[in-house]
Amino acid sequence: MSRGRRQLFLLRHAKAVTGGPGMTDFARPLADRGRKAAARMGRYLAERSLVPDLVLCSPARRTRETLEVAAPALPPATTRFVDDLYDFGDGEMLLAAIRREGGSYRRILLVGHNPAIQSLALLLAGKGETSLKRQMAEKYPTAGLTVLDFSTGDWASTAAGSGTLAAFVRPRDLMQDET
Repeated sequence: MSRGRRQLFLLRHAKAVTGGPGMTDFARPLADRGRKAAARMGRYLAERSLVPDLVLCSPARRTRETLEVAAPALPPATTRFVDDLYDFGDGEMLLAAIRREGGSYRRILLVGHNPAIQSLALLLAGKGETSLKRQMAEKYPTAGLTVLDFSTGDWASTAAGSGTLAAFVRPRDLMQDET
């Protein structure tokens, strides 16, 4: 990949139903509230021209449904369901997947789970507005979205602190858009 501006969009899956008897965590679907929030985030990305050319998504049902609901607002993109993204750790597996899968893509949307999404966002955000970092550290809600800009390098060499936090958006921040 040539050196130049890259963007990473980190989207935590939207609100899912609470698991019931016989339902695995992997199989939990979105709740109605989650569907609305995912649609809001899809519109947010599209309205601000934050359009991915690669989507990396956990194969869990709630992440796939989050993507399904958000995607109609966006142009088609190469989509890969990556087993390593079903991760609830410190974000290192997510970063490894980005390094491995990113190739020459300029804008990547990663749809995953907490606490790994939050951990990765905090790990990569070396620069950016302090108040946004603080909000992100305090709580990374379902359907929360981080936008990170990278001005140099390629995905394979993405390192801690190499990104600039351009935005941290929570679904409730977009509620007025629906009135």
